[in-house]
Amino acid sequence: MGEVVDLRTFWLWFADSVGGGYSPLYSRIARVVADNDEVLALVQQGPPQSHMPNVLLAAVHYLVLGGLDHPLAPVYAGTSDADPGPLFIDVCLTHRDDILQLLATRHTNTNEVGRSAIVAVALQAVADRVGAPLAFVDVGCSAGANLLVDRYRIDYGAAGATGPADAPVQIACAITGGRPPIAPKVPEIVERVGIDVDPVDVTDADQLQWQLALVFPDTGRLERTRRALAELQLTPPRIVKGDATNIVKDVLGALPAHVPAIVTTTWVAAYFLPDGRTAFREQLTAASHHRPVAWVSAEGAGVVDLFGEIHVPVDAQGTAGNVLGLARFRAGELTTDVLGFVHPHGNWIDWQAS
Repeated sequence: MGEVVDLRTFWLWFADSVGGGYSPLYSRIARVVADNDEVLALVQQGPPQSHMPNVLLAAVHYLVLGGLDHPLAPVYAGTSDADPGPLFIDVCLTHRDDILQLLATRHTNTNEVGRSAIVAVALQAVADRVGAPLAFVDVGCSAGANLLVDRYRIDYGAAGATGPADAPVQIACAITGGRPPIAPKVPEIVERVGIDVDPVDVTDADQLQWQLALVFPDTGRLERTRRALAELQLTPPRIVKGDATNIVKDVLGALPAHVPAIVTTTWVAAYFLPDGRTAFREQLTAASHHRPVAWVSAEGAGVVDLFGEIHVPVDAQGTAGNVLGLARFRAGELTTDVLGFVHPHGNWIDWQAS
């Protein structure tokens, strides 16, 4: 029972800190799940990586996207205002075998395309410091959506816009503070490569459905994700399969000689084991003897210890900002800078750097 109690605490945290006002649908569902021992016990039957609320939420969304005939489907589509909590519980308990199979075989491996709004300003900030063109390595890239950052239109409101105006993928990002470096175009990228332990095959319809299932249904991101996946099918980026904490140095070493490299981890470093975080940094340090290396991280406060204890803002929807940090390695020497605070899905940027 103790393990179920721990899961209950986890789901309540999700309802407050992740769902909140950003996804009222999932916030409501999370509270109901937290109060249902049968569903919590169902989750407990899955492997440890499936205990994250996102995995069960995605499993049910996956069934809905697959054509599940259930009253929850119109709630997810926004055409019904029925209470989603009891309906979600009913899907879990009446489709136990399907749910258990998904919990046993799937995991969270999305990389939200809205984060390209953060990546674009980070690329410009790095180019301002080390020059351009750049080689771009995205760690934990999933299908590689953010590797195509220069193919998207990113609208920062009064602060400006980046990318082609007629781009199929349109991203809006509010600037809530400071003056981030926004240019009409992303700095030139001479080579781009992703690293992922389990890359998404964009030619596999089932894997694409899982990518869509990981999107919160009520946040307006589903159609944008479909368009981003379509762009990836047109121009699949190169993705190296493997653990970045072991291979990032080799990937950097294979890039064009003397070109500065930017390595991004957007909500990925939190999954590295402590020893892996140390190894990752050591590999970036070693690679910097051959080229300047910039590591841009967007992670929860305290995940990357280079930036110390930082108080992060919470937005009007109750979503805590995450730290956008820059670590620069040159000839083994390290300098760091907090660029700002960002929404985990790229909805806003609070820029702090000069």
